[in-house]
Amino acid sequence: MAAENAAGARGPSWRMSNVPVPEAHLLGLAVAVLLHRRHPWVLPGPRSAHVLLGMPLIGAGGHLIARSVRAARQVDLARPAQLVVLGPYAVSRNPMYAGWALLHLGAALAGGSGWAVAALVPVGSWMHGEVLREERVLTGAFGEEFRRYRERVPRYLPRLARAPVTEPARDARTPSPSDHGPARPTPE
Repeated sequence: MAAENAAGARGPSWRMSNVPVPEAHLLGLAVAVLLHRRHPWVLPGPRSAHVLLGMPLIGAGGHLIARSVRAARQVDLARPAQLVVLGPYAVSRNPMYAGWALLHLGAALAGGSGWAVAALVPVGSWMHGEVLREERVLTGAFGEEFRRYRERVPRYLPRLARAPVTEPARDARTPSPSDHGPARPTPE
């Protein structure tokens, strides 16, 4: 606690307790390694392609996790007194989980293991169950504030920006008045 107070009003740059150990991902990758040793399942394509695809995902996942930990530095995520809604939490309610999934997928691709890619399915299911449990806890703790946040921010992946709608949608087969040039007066 003294280190937090000594860091000033902004608080520490990160909290060790906010860095989750991704047990599900670690277990999934460990099982994948064991299966791969017994029954190799190599992804198709050249090894260089696997590395080229996997390394950016590893980097992106690590970066997202680091930004998430930094954004949550003022809050004890195990017992939050407030919602974290800034940084990556402004576009995803679970950026750390998304980061670990990117890291897992990147490691699986870079390693060229079909087993590691396939492990994402049960791992993702396990993690989704954890997220749903956490959401129930947050709903109980923060009520309407969390409900509004949940409506505004997607669970995992950011929403793609939508272009503003300037005119109502119409059937593509029905020409609009502007398709025929300037409007002409109609005979009476």
